[in-house]
Amino acid sequence: MPFLPIIILFALTMLWAEDLPAQQQSEAAQRKELLGNVNISRVNSMDEVKGSYKSPKKAMFMSLLLPGSGQMYVGGGSRYVRGTFYLAEEIALISGLYYHSIYKYDKQVEKYKSFADKNFSVSKYEKAMNDIYNNSMYPKNMEKLYGAERDSYCKAFFYGNNAESCVKYFGVNAGEKPNDDTPLYDKAAYYRVIAGENFVLGWADVKLNDGVESNMNKEDPEYNIKLGKPETLKNYNEYVAMRRKANDLADRQAIFLGVILLNHIVSAIDAALSASAHNSSLYEEKLSFLDRIRLGSDFQIGENFRAGVGLRLGF
Repeated sequence: MPFLPIIILFALTMLWAEDLPAQQQSEAAQRKELLGNVNISRVNSMDEVKGSYKSPKKAMFMSLLLPGSGQMYVGGGSRYVRGTFYLAEEIALISGLYYHSIYKYDKQVEKYKSFADKNFSVSKYEKAMNDIYNNSMYPKNMEKLYGAERDSYCKAFFYGNNAESCVKYFGVNAGEKPNDDTPLYDKAAYYRVIAGENFVLGWADVKLNDGVESNMNKEDPEYNIKLGKPETLKNYNEYVAMRRKANDLADRQAIFLGVILLNHIVSAIDAALSASAHNSSLYEEKLSFLDRIRLGSDFQIGENFRAGVGLRLGF
């Protein structure tokens, strides 16, 4: 019977096939006992995730240019909220920069300039200093004690030889001296210099300190005698306070620019992490560690400006 070997082989194959599931179950039980449970992630089909991948580099670059745009590119409810926050923070910081460091600063500069124009007299200052110089037995002491910033003061009015002539200190033959009608060559230098103690006699309400002239008649004069009487320095002190406030407003410009840069960096890092977390969520796994990371920054605009950045891990 030529078909008998084939029939026998077929029968043996069927018997072996019936025992196969039992063998597989036995092997699976052995693997489980040895390795424990093994979680297998199922990747969604390409049709399900087509167009869903978000580039972390692109998200980071977008938020580096415009905070919040990278989060919006990645998408998702919480990411839209964070993107809106970063963008709103950027607008607020730029508005604060303009208002405090440009608008208010310019107003304050105009304020102290106007105050000086009304209350400081170049002619009064020159006359008072010349009187002291001409009544001194040792006029050279004037240069030692009250000559600081005289060079900058003269250059605020004159240029070249005329400025050098002005610096040759007071007296009848001291050279060309400015008066209230002399046009300014360097306005910024002028408004800075007259805030010095050696120019207090130009302010309308300041009176000469009683001990100055007698001190000029000493061969070794004292170095701690101020030109103006302390009780008559109201205008001077007010002007100095105005300039200090303007300088404080100018200093805030660097602070605002620093916080704006920080907002760009923090938003860029957060966008890159958000994109990585989004890509991880394309797999059917638990919430990615990256998606729990939250970066944020905060600031407060006002007289006591502050800014900060923080990181937290959510669950």
